This record gives sequence, C-alpha cells and structure tokens, in this order.
Amino acid sequence: MVNTQNWECVYNYTDVASYIYGAAITPDGKKLVSASYEKILIHDLTTNKICNILLGHSALILSIDISPDGKFVASGGDDKQVKIWNLETGELINTLSLRADVINCVAFSPDGQFIAAGGTNKYRNNDSQVKTTTIYLWNFQTGKLIATLGSHRLRINQIIFSPNGQILVSKSSNGTVKVWNLETLKVIYKLRGETNPINGIVISPDAKQLWGITIDKILNWDLYTGKLIKSLCGEFKYTLDLCISLCGTILIVYLFNNIQAWDLTTKKQVFLFPFDCHNIFSNINKITDKLISCAYTNQGAIIKIWKLPDCKNYINLEIASFLIRLENEISSDTFIPGSIKDARIKIFTSIVVRRGQKIFREKLLNAYNKLCVITECDVEHVLEAAHIYPYKGDDTNKTWNGLILRADIHTLFDLYLITINPETKKVCLSPELKNTSYSKFEGKEIRLPQNVNLNLFKEALQWHYKQCTWINN
Repeated sequence: MVNTQNWECVYNYTDVASYIYGAAITPDGKKLVSASYEKILIHDLTTNKICNILLGHSALILSIDISPDGKFVASGGDDKQVKIWNLETGELINTLSLRADVINCVAFSPDGQFIAAGGTNKYRNNDSQVKTTTIYLWNFQTGKLIATLGSHRLRINQIIFSPNGQILVSKSSNGTVKVWNLETLKVIYKLRGETNPINGIVISPDAKQLWGITIDKILNWDLYTGKLIKSLCGEFKYTLDLCISLCGTILIVYLFNNIQAWDLTTKKQVFLFPFDCHNIFSNINKITDKLISCAYTNQGAIIKIWKLPDCKNYINLEIASFLIRLENEISSDTFIPGSIKDARIKIFTSIVVRRGQKIFREKLLNAYNKLCVITECDVEHVLEAAHIYPYKGDDTNKTWNGLILRADIHTLFDLYLITINPETKKVCLSPELKNTSYSKFEGKEIRLPQNVNLNLFKEALQWHYKQCTWINN
C-alpha cells in the first residue's frame, strides 16, 4: 500500500490576474512551463521564480508540451497555430499551421521526432466524403506535415502517444476514444464508456494498458486489443481527467473541486489533495514522478507541484519476469514470434527512457573498458549507462555514480532485483531470480572502474544496496 505520509507539496505559485491552461515539467525537473492566456511562463524550480516569458501567440494558448530531451516547447491554441520554442533561449523557432483550425492539444512523440495536434473544426480528410475533426502529425525536425487523421465528429481535446511510440490515442469532447496504429495511420478500435462518456485517458508506463475514467468508473483496457480488463467503481462526479505515476500503480483522478490518488494494488483511494477550488487539471512528469496540479480559485490561478511517494516497491515486475522468460527461451533455441514482438516494444521503450545520456555513457564505457561489469558482455549496442543513485539531473551524471550494464541487467538493477555488495563488490540476486538463468551471476565480483573516486563509488553502491529490502529479509 502507498505510504500517504510522503505526499509533499514542493512548489506553490499563485497569479491573481491569470488563468492557467497548461503546465509541464522538464525531464530534469528543474523548470516548469505553464500557459497563461497568450503567454508562456518559464518557472525556475531551483529558485522558485519566473525566469522567462515567451510571447508570440495572438490568442489564448490551450495546450503545451515539452520535448523528451527538455530542449523545446510546443504550444497551440485559439490563434490556430502550433508554435515551437527553444526553451533555453526563448526563441520562436517554427510555426506550424495547415488550416484555420483551433488547436486544443499538442504532444511530442516519445522519441521527439513528431508533434501531434488536435483540431476543432470539421474537414474532409484524406478524400473522405464525411467531415471530421483532425489530428495533425508533423515531423519536428523539418516541420513537414506527415498526415491528417480524421475520425472524430467533435473537437479533439486529448492526444497521447504510447511510451514505445507505436500507438496514438485520441479523445474527443463527446467522450469517444480512438486508438491509432502509427505505422499504418489507421484506427485499430474505438471506445466509449460502459454507460457514460470517457472524460480522461492515460497509457500505462509499460505501454500495455489504457486507463479511462467516466463519472462513475475507472476503466482499464488492453492497449492493443481494446479488451476491457477491469473496472473500479467510485464517486467521480464532474471528472475531468486522470494520470498515472511512473511506477504504474498510483492513479491520479482529478475532479471539478478536488484530486484523488488511487493505489491500483489495493484498488482503494489513498489520498485526497487539499484543493479548495474548481476547474482543476493535472499532469505527472514521467521522469521525476511529480504531480502538477493547476486550478482557478477566488484568489486567482494556482499551480502546485506534489512529489509523489517513492513507489519503487510497487513497480510492475512483469518486465523483469519477461526478460527472464526471454533469456530462457533464447538459451533453449525456442522461437516465439509474440515474444520477439514484445521484446521490440520493451527495447524501444528502454531506449526512449534512457535517451540524453551520450556523454555519461561514453565516460562509463571508457572507465569499464567497454564491458558489462557483471556479465562481461562486450557488444556495445546492448551496453547501457546505469545510474547507481537514480538520475536527478546532471549532478548525478558522474562516473562514480555509474555502471556499464547489459540492457536486461540494467532493468533488473533499476528494479532492485540485482544489487552489488558495497564491501565485497560481489553481485547479490533477489530471491525471485535465484532459480533462473541469472543465478550464475550470484556472488560474482564485478569489474571495478578505472580513474574513478572509489570512496564515492562505494557510497553510491551502499545506497542502492540499502534499497533492496530483500537483503535484510
């Protein structure tokens, strides 16, 4: 069960003369970007001050998103344009527009290659005889329009990419959800609530499930088939949207006048955010696991950032068990097409999550002589830079805080199923891995890095070692 004592409000911003229409945190957790009327405000979260204001829209901004590398901001709104900004300099670098169509939502793809936007007006898309609202898909680098996807009958007010970049999910204002295959650009299936419209959607971090909410239920579907997995009943009158934590076990439901947190492991509400206001919306930064809540009160617009409790103990172990099964299947020369396809999804997701670490990885490859410290694998394509103490920005990109690990070992290390004894420098395995093909690594002494502060290296290993509760058990 989630520890409700650890919910903490870490940022509080009020603007008496404004209204907040969108907000997002950069991947490094250092900046907050919010939309207020026709302005974009850049908040420095290290100083709690506004450090820049981006001007360029001529009308209300309805949506913003930050690129996965944290370098760019996309915004769209009533002036019928999508604008791209350099977050560091504040420079407007591109304006995307096809028609006189109000843009209700914008989103970057997980690899940062594409920008999607949802429109309002009806057009005949792709030679269709039926007029529909439009999803616009642009190439981010070139600004070239790749596709116009038409299927919804009313304005599109939510667009989300799956973490592996294979699926796009869109929702219109009448509560209809469409799930698109991004390779074929076709609708795979559509969804409606069992008895009521769907008010908000979110995809699980493992890219396997789709969650939605109506006025009386939280619904959970298989992302690829649309099959209903389960539904949770509750009092969700005036529901606006929902989001999910990085570990995939805390679901945030935001209503007209409060925000609820649900523990999906117990299927119970565990926290009610103290918000005496109305017109709430929220979002979770998928890297720092911080909840952004914005609202309008009698005192003006409010932004609060909540640090979610540490949920490493609730991480879905399906990824770890999958990797174990996959290695066993490979070692036994068993070919299972479904597993190979699933492997591609996992690998793609892993690459996306670990992007932006090129310099850190190069330093670690040199320190460890381009070998996995546990398996001694020398295939550079599968070697990854693993943080011992979790990534919290550039300050944690130090060679003493890193290991070179084979991709599957990296995942198990991040899941605290593999650790290293800081005194003996020997590998320790969780009981869940004892009777698997990974058991051969138990007690193996790791390769030590070259030209690294070994005292700091030992301290980092001690921290990781202590996080593995099964050690003491």
